[in-house]
Amino acid sequence: MNSDSMPTRSIFRIIRETAPIIVIFAVIELAAGCLLVWVLEKIELLPGLLILVPGFLDMRGNISSAFGARLTSSMHLGFIRPYKITRGLKTNIYASIILSFFMSIILALMAWMLCIMMNISSISIWAFMFISLGTGVTSGVILIGLATLISFVSYTKGLDPDDVTTPSIGTLGDILTILCLFVIVHLAIGLGI
Repeated sequence: MNSDSMPTRSIFRIIRETAPIIVIFAVIELAAGCLLVWVLEKIELLPGLLILVPGFLDMRGNISSAFGARLTSSMHLGFIRPYKITRGLKTNIYASIILSFFMSIILALMAWMLCIMMNISSISIWAFMFISLGTGVTSGVILIGLATLISFVSYTKGLDPDDVTTPSIGTLGDILTILCLFVIVHLAIGLGI
C-alpha cells in the first residue's frame, strides 16, 4: 500500500466515525441547556451556588475525558483489554475518583471564598462542600462507568474508541453533572443544609 494514501483513508475513517456522534451530541447539548434553565430555579434558591456550575462542567469534562483518553490509549497499547478488570483499569478508576473528590473540595472552597471577596450573599461553606462533593463524586463515578462501557463497546465493534469516547463523555458529562447537581441541591434543601 502506498504511504501517501494512508492519511486520506485515516481522515475519512475519523470523519465517518466521529461526525454522527458529534451531531447527535450537539443536539443532546441543547437539551442539556434546557435542563440547566430548569435546574437554575432550584440553584437560585441557594445564593452563590451558581458560581460552581461552570467549574463543575469544566471539571467533569476534564477528568472524565482524560480518563477516557487514558483508557483508550491503554487498550490500543494492549495494557487494558475490553471487559477485563486489570490493574491498569483499576489504577485509572481510582485516580479519577480521587481527582473528583479533591477537585470538588477545591471548587467548593474557591466558590465560597469568591462569594466572600466579591461580597455576594452565599450559602455556608458546609453547604458548598456538601453540594460540591455530592455532585462531583456522584457524577464522576457514573461517568467513569460510562466512559469504560463506551470505550469497551466501541473497541469491540471495530471503531476507534478515541473517536467515540471523548465526544460522548464530554456531552454526557454536562448532562449528568447538571442532573446530579439538581438532585444534590434538592437533597440539601430537603435536609436544611
